[in-house]
Amino acid sequence: MGADVIHDNAGLTVRGGAVIHGIDADLRDNTELVPTLVALAALADGPSALRGIGHMRGHETDRLAALAREINGLGGCVAEDDDGLVVDPKPLHGGVFGTYDDHRLATSAALLGLVVPGIMVENIATTAKTMPTFVALWDSLLP
Repeated sequence: MGADVIHDNAGLTVRGGAVIHGIDADLRDNTELVPTLVALAALADGPSALRGIGHMRGHETDRLAALAREINGLGGCVAEDDDGLVVDPKPLHGGVFGTYDDHRLATSAALLGLVVPGIMVENIATTAKTMPTFVALWDSLLP
């Protein structure tokens, strides 16, 4: 998607590039990354097709429907199909991003909020499910 990725003994380092590129990817083996990738795809320079993820409808919530609903509510264009999502980037605007008490949706909304002014994340505390210090760490990163 345009980032530089380094995986070494120190861990994983990802540095974003000047532009986010759309992708066509089968993510059936990487479903925990999907909400973050959908948020990035909504900010990309071209369409993305994320496939192999239809089974994500049975997670904490129907993540595919929730991601489409919330990003579309911010002016985006995310379409669902049986096996995944197609994201056609459009200019986004502020608004409330519902999390459905799903930690992955909350972190995706926070990511969008770095780029799109006025995004408010409903129930950001749900991130404590997998990262109890998320809110404090996130706050420490912001100016």
